[in-house]
Amino acid sequence: MTKSLQRIEQDDWINQPVGRPKTINDQYLDRLKELVSHSPKQFGYPFDRWTAQWLRKHLLQETGVAISDRHINRLLKQMGLSTRANLHRQGFDTSASASN
Repeated sequence: MTKSLQRIEQDDWINQPVGRPKTINDQYLDRLKELVSHSPKQFGYPFDRWTAQWLRKHLLQETGVAISDRHINRLLKQMGLSTRANLHRQGFDTSASASN
C-alpha cells in the first residue's frame, strides 16, 4: 500500500463518528414532548395520563424506534418533563389552609 493511500484511509477514519449512532433525533424528541403535553385520550387511549411504557409503545408504532421505558423517563427529565401528575395543573389546592 502506498503512503498516499494510507493517508486517505487515515483521513477517512478520522472524519467518521466514533461510537454507536444516535437512535433518537430532534423529531423524536419533539414528538415525545408533544405527546406528553396532551392527554392520551386525544390519541384514542382509555387512560388520562401517559406512562413511560405507553409513550414507548406509541412512539415505537409511529417511528419504529425502540428504546426502553427508562430511556423515555431519562429523556423527559432532560426536557424538564414528567409523566407524573402535577397537582397544581389538576386544580388541587395543596396549601395548608385547604386542610383546615
